[in-house]
Amino acid sequence: MKTLTWNDLITNLDLYPELHLNFEYEKKQTIFPNYHITEFKLAKIQSVDCGGNSDSWTEIILQVLEPKIEKDTESMTLSKVNSIIKKVTNVMEIPSNAILRIEFGNDQSAMRQYFVSEMIPMENALLIQLKDGKTECKASTSCGLPKDVVSFPKLEKTNSSCCSPKQKNETNEPAGCC
Repeated sequence: MKTLTWNDLITNLDLYPELHLNFEYEKKQTIFPNYHITEFKLAKIQSVDCGGNSDSWTEIILQVLEPKIEKDTESMTLSKVNSIIKKVTNVMEIPSNAILRIEFGNDQSAMRQYFVSEMIPMENALLIQLKDGKTECKASTSCGLPKDVVSFPKLEKTNSSCCSPKQKNETNEPAGCC
């Protein structure tokens, strides 16, 4: 899944200041237009996968609050969003390649972080499409797992370098990368 970055958002804000910012998630549901952008979180992540490979990246997480009651109003313009972002970037530096995430939840959907898969300029709005991420084994080549694993299947014991246990286990437990 392609994920968009902070630079993708900033570029669209500059290109279309008159458009309204709308969000679409799960099965074409939309966040109420009277939402609030409540917080910006900058996360610097360092990881080590089950194959011993290290990685690092930065994410910028915009928290969006949907009020309990939808009001018949238009959503924020990109110009308004840009003015909020200028306040934020006066306080913290956000790398242009930071992965963009939107944190959102309501009465029907638990609070979680979505990836931004597309930004679509429309007649009077910029539609941001939110997608759930998938679990992926980054050391899939050495572990033998397919790249598109959503949930880890029950695996047989293996002798690959990253997945084999340090000692021989006499249990019937399934073996996996970690």
